[in-house]
Amino acid sequence: MIDAPFRADEAAAQRLAGLAATIGAQVEAALGEAVAASVAPAADPLAASTISAAEVARLVDRFGLASERELALLALPVAGAMADPPISGYRVAAVGIEAETGDLVLGGNLEFPGTELATTIHAEGFISLRVRRRGRTLETLAVREAHPCAHCRQTLAEADAADRLEIIDPLGHELTLAELYPWAFQPAALGVSGDRADALSWPGLAFASAPPPAEVAALLLEAGARAHAPYSRAPSAVALRLRDGRLVSAGCVESVAFNPSISAIQAALVEVAATRAARGEVTDGWLARTAGGAVDPAPGFRALLAAAAPSAAAHVVDWRLG
Repeated sequence: MIDAPFRADEAAAQRLAGLAATIGAQVEAALGEAVAASVAPAADPLAASTISAAEVARLVDRFGLASERELALLALPVAGAMADPPISGYRVAAVGIEAETGDLVLGGNLEFPGTELATTIHAEGFISLRVRRRGRTLETLAVREAHPCAHCRQTLAEADAADRLEIIDPLGHELTLAELYPWAFQPAALGVSGDRADALSWPGLAFASAPPPAEVAALLLEAGARAHAPYSRAPSAVALRLRDGRLVSAGCVESVAFNPSISAIQAALVEVAATRAARGEVTDGWLARTAGGAVDPAPGFRALLAAAAPSAAAHVVDWRLG
């Protein structure tokens, strides 16, 4: 075992351990109720598995916590319930705090048997994708140990706000991503601006073939406009319909290092997990890809959709850049 090179705040760790021992079960129950309300069929899918800032403030006051950070750390067991690692059995939890709202966003790692290991979504990536899909900035990331893998550090480094991101854990660490990943390889290395969730990078997308149903088409265009695809210049988006009729969608998020890029189908399956729906509840999936683009996400889309939801119908449509 290699000792951590960063000094932890032992007093903070002891306080959190005491809170977990005395009120941890009560906090988990309260958070569980809030999450259950967020994933109700009538709820907005973008709000699924989140705790609003107003509810965060209420819970911090109710349980005598020092800050929303303590609540995020105490929420890790609730987030861990979202992990779905059927291959490794290794469950990872993460909780994000959004800069603009103060909302908490919960998530865990996802693995997909029957396809490549590269389709795995790490818990840290889950949170960064969800916060991004909500059009927000990840300010703080709570994990069980502030030691994300190199893949996650590279994924997190793609964001324009990466240098301001703080990572905290119950052991008493409060570290910036820059401390964990010094001299990071970031978009500027290829002359690209960092990813911003509110950026409309592809506002002129238009379907080059017969479009999907109107409701689906609107979601694809919205997610595609916000896709982060500065390296291939071939934005793509996926919309998935659940058995109860709800639709979720997401765009691709490319990486300056290329290999850690996250496909639109991976990002859309994160949205499915956030609603707490089983993967098998996906009945239809639509991929919108750039006609004649430098990359073709269709093979990966079909393979991952078939592995995650074998009975789902796969549809591929092309669009052009405006």
